[in-house]
Amino acid sequence: MRLTRRALLRADISGGIHISSLVVHCRPDAIESVIPAIEGLPDASVPEHSKEGKLVVLLETTSESAVMQRISAVEALTGVISVALVYHQIDDEQESEQETESST
Repeated sequence: MRLTRRALLRADISGGIHISSLVVHCRPDAIESVIPAIEGLPDASVPEHSKEGKLVVLLETTSESAVMQRISAVEALTGVISVALVYHQIDDEQESEQETESST
């Protein structure tokens, strides 16, 4: 299934872990407040950032709607200029378990 922002808004397919990455651009003078605010969100971390205000944000959520909620929360932070979803994968635990069982 091709994942688009519109599909995320319309559907909430639960099950599995949703691994997403965002590129966030914020004002350089706001980095000190934006990073802790993002890391204060459930399931979010900022493993890398530049002094120019570019941040890589990783999300591990349980649904598409949670991904969209985190994106909206980051967009609303003071100092954030833009947020782009650059990667999304659903790691279906049931599918992985079935593959493991069938290969043994």
